[in-house]
Amino acid sequence: MSTPVIEARGLTLHAAGRLLVAGLDWQARSGERWCVIGRNAVGKSTLLRALAGLSVPARAGHVEWLGREQSAWAMADAAAVRAFAPQQANDRFPIAVRRLLELAVCVPREAAPTALLPALDVEALASRNVMQLSGGERQRVALAQCAVQGAPLLLLDEPVAFQDPAHQLQIARWLASLTDRCLVVTAHDVNWIAAVATHVLALHGDGRWEAGPAAQMLDAARLEAIYGCRWRQADGAWLTVA
Repeated sequence: MSTPVIEARGLTLHAAGRLLVAGLDWQARSGERWCVIGRNAVGKSTLLRALAGLSVPARAGHVEWLGREQSAWAMADAAAVRAFAPQQANDRFPIAVRRLLELAVCVPREAAPTALLPALDVEALASRNVMQLSGGERQRVALAQCAVQGAPLLLLDEPVAFQDPAHQLQIARWLASLTDRCLVVTAHDVNWIAAVATHVLALHGDGRWEAGPAAQMLDAARLEAIYGCRWRQADGAWLTVA
């Protein structure tokens, strides 16, 4: 079996005096699409930051990228291994989208940055100032930045939070096409998750976690335990029950 792209061993996270994740033993491989699910404030974004090697309030345990301890990677080398998209980009300088994508390339790949523009519906944005984009437009540009970076691991924090339904579907199709990458994504829409994920990592907010194939993890009883509300399926779609 191939070396995991990312592996956590005994990863424990705290924030604001709360235990978010306790002893996470988990791994993900190329071609897998993991969705991290859970209610607001359970620690999804904190976990994603920890997996990306970014600062978090308090952590213990180990994370490895490609079989090597996360902290052993030099900053420049780390950029060739993992790409991270936060919920909202924080731009400080006016720059054209096309130039932003050119600067994002870290590991050259067959596809040029401009090849991604139609896939994420940012073709018309190429000459635009990145600081003048809407939230949804900037989010899609951030996804393109991660893609052209060339890293085998993509960590995306709520990549469709600002997207309309058509763009949510487009991004779902694009993510499914990235069969040579390992994806870890946070999201809230259970139906979008069901369409995208091969695997699910669920956080309960008290340190407990569960992980497994999406078909196994997305069932009514488990969703009720995770989200605190009842669920049912109708015509293949998940619905909450009043």
